[in-house]
Formats: sequence, C-alpha cells, structure tokens
Amino acid sequence: MTMNLEQFKEKLLMYGADIRCWPKDIRSSGLKALYSSPELQKLVEDEERFERVLNTRRYEEPSRDLAGRIVAGALPKKKKAQRNLGVFFSEVLSEFSLSRRTFAAVSVSLIFTLIVGFTIGYSNLSGYTSAEQYETHLEDFLNYEGDVL
Repeated sequence: MTMNLEQFKEKLLMYGADIRCWPKDIRSSGLKALYSSPELQKLVEDEERFERVLNTRRYEEPSRDLAGRIVAGALPKKKKAQRNLGVFFSEVLSEFSLSRRTFAAVSVSLIFTLIVGFTIGYSNLSGYTSAEQYETHLEDFLNYEGDVL
C-alpha cells in the first residue's frame, strides 16, 4: 500500500513525527513515502521541531480554588437592585444614626431651605428686567439719535 501526501499529513498529525511509533500496518508505507519525498521529509522536520517546543514547555499545576472559581463564574449573577434618590438619602442618613425627632427636624429644615431657595430664585430681587422694558418701537428704531436709517 502506498501513501499519498494527504494521507501522510493526516497520519503525521495523529501519530507524531516519529514514524517508528506509528501503528504496524501503516508504518512501512509511511517510511517508504518519507524516503521517496523531500517534501515529506521537510514536513517531518517541522513536526519534530514543533514537538520539541511542546516538550520543553512546563506544565503549571492549577490552583486549588480553580474548580470553585469555575463554578462561581458559571452561576448566574444577582442583579443589583435599582436605586433611587429616596433610597440613597435614607441610606446616607441611616449612617449617622439619628433619632426620629432629629431626623424629622433635619427633613423639615431641608424642605424649608428648598422652598426659600425657589422663592429667592423666582423673585425679582436680583434686578431682573422684564421683556416689556426692552420693547422697541419701529419708529424709535428707524429714528435712532435723530438720523433716519
């Protein structure tokens, strides 16, 4: 039985570069094909070089918690609860461990401050002028400083 190029490549990948370790029924046809083809000899040299590289690589033992990390990574993760502003403020205020009475006083003072802030912001104390004061008539515009435009 003769071995063609594709068959030889397949056997080379399955059994390795040392043809003497191939199964007995294909070993002799593999050796004949190898000795008759410089292309196959080059393939065997490349495979030997590759196997040497693989053999020089060190095997690293897995860590003891590898199985636990794999299982933990495969488990579905809990979704974080959506947080809103009220929950945030209640958690912040709970950090200070205020009594109910103090908490009520702080809440009322914050509400009062908010109301005063809106009142000041929407009042006319800052000298804001209304649009009516800036009304320009067409005649005034055309007769600017006595010159007709």
